Amino acid sequence: MPVYSGGKAVDLEDPGEDDLMGVGKVEDFTWKGLLDFGTCTECGRCQSQCPAWNIDKPLSPKLLVMTLRDHALAKGPWLTAAEEAREGLDAELQGVASLPLVGDTGYAADAPLAAYQPTGPGAVLDNDVLWSCTTCGACVEQCPVDIEHIDHIIDMRRYQVLIESSFPSEAGVMLRNLENKGNPWGMAEKLRDEWMSDLSFDVRRAVPGERLDADIEYLFWVGCAGALEDRSKKVTRAFAELLNVAGVEFAVLGQGESCTGDPARRLGNEFLFQMLGMQNVETLNSITRAAPLKIVATCPHCFNTIANEYPQLGGHFEVVHHTQLLAQLVEDGRLVPVERIDKNVTYHDPCYLGRHNKVYTPPREVLSSIPSLKSQEMHRCKERGFCCGAGGARFWMEEKIGKRINRERTDEAIGLDPDMISTACPFCMVMLSDAVTEKKADGSAKDHVQVLDVAEILQQSLRPLPPPGPLGPPDEAPQPDPAPDPEPAPAG
Repeated sequence: MPVYSGGKAVDLEDPGEDDLMGVGKVEDFTWKGLLDFGTCTECGRCQSQCPAWNIDKPLSPKLLVMTLRDHALAKGPWLTAAEEAREGLDAELQGVASLPLVGDTGYAADAPLAAYQPTGPGAVLDNDVLWSCTTCGACVEQCPVDIEHIDHIIDMRRYQVLIESSFPSEAGVMLRNLENKGNPWGMAEKLRDEWMSDLSFDVRRAVPGERLDADIEYLFWVGCAGALEDRSKKVTRAFAELLNVAGVEFAVLGQGESCTGDPARRLGNEFLFQMLGMQNVETLNSITRAAPLKIVATCPHCFNTIANEYPQLGGHFEVVHHTQLLAQLVEDGRLVPVERIDKNVTYHDPCYLGRHNKVYTPPREVLSSIPSLKSQEMHRCKERGFCCGAGGARFWMEEKIGKRINRERTDEAIGLDPDMISTACPFCMVMLSDAVTEKKADGSAKDHVQVLDVAEILQQSLRPLPPPGPLGPPDEAPQPDPAPDPEPAPAG
């Protein structure tokens, strides 16, 4: 999803004088964008699945596309007219209605598509429409004519961020942290190693600039959340322990990691994404052996970026999500869940693992392998799963309109009366945990309900093997001594 200007990809390191960053006016859209607007069938399937629209936020993918279509058609005569003829058309186009989604905005022919704090002529789209999107992909998944709503929203965000410097203030803090510290929270690099401190085994390190040892099967990409966020560090430790039990040789970059740039790209700061991405690709290429580097990630956003977006920057790697690897290890018998877990669980599909990458089965296979664990599916699951509200950099923005998305999703999960809500994403973990905590406080959720990663539940079901004894491995351990023969009873 690179930046295009005049039909050509923009070189962000050395942009041309006339190159545009993103889309500020309807004529800046590519031909594919204009085609999308014209081919909308107005069926409303995108709108019915959109998490923002379902909880009373102003974004409707359907109305967004229809508004841009009507604006393009209304502005068409002005765009095709000669320069001297445009003055006469201005007055005629001044009053064209814009199908506003919030408030009553009107716009001139040369009005901006969006503006964070509009002054003068109203914008074509209300600003809250642009920033309500979680990029969950539900609209694209449901569209019968393959309209790419997310790409067009990100294009308009890019213009706001890179040209107008207009975006929610709290998101600006996140961008500065990414630029200065390489992670969204602005934490020190040395803290990326803390999660390893209390493990019972040593974690091998990958050193940038040095090829990985031949016996290392996977590079474990821990990610910013997995290394720095307190709740997610528990998942990171659980997964590392599972790899160790299964005998999988892996290494981590530790302080050599930096944010993949996913939140920057989703927010619209393409320049920062490419800066972080090229830095990471250089690091990963420097440790790659002759065979393609195999990477495992616990974060679907890292997984998606490294697998699908880093090839644009010269990084071609074999990437799997941790639930895929765990499912394979269970199938191969290298991890054997034996402890019974007599509980009910419902699984929440992370959008960037499910809809964006079609990974639905592996996490369910892991859960189904655990004895006595009873799984229930929420009404909205798999292709029609409901977002947690964290995508599209919304994790770092306040949610001020309508019901909170994470609360809506948690209400659906709690409706099944589960003991555990499982997921496979650090951001989903935080969003669902926060909502469960709120519901426990108001009495609408039972105190024992937990939010756990698939890896944590699998770890609970593994019976630790006894250490090797002096006479051989665990399966040849000595048996207890037989009980002594009872003494004969005294003669009577």
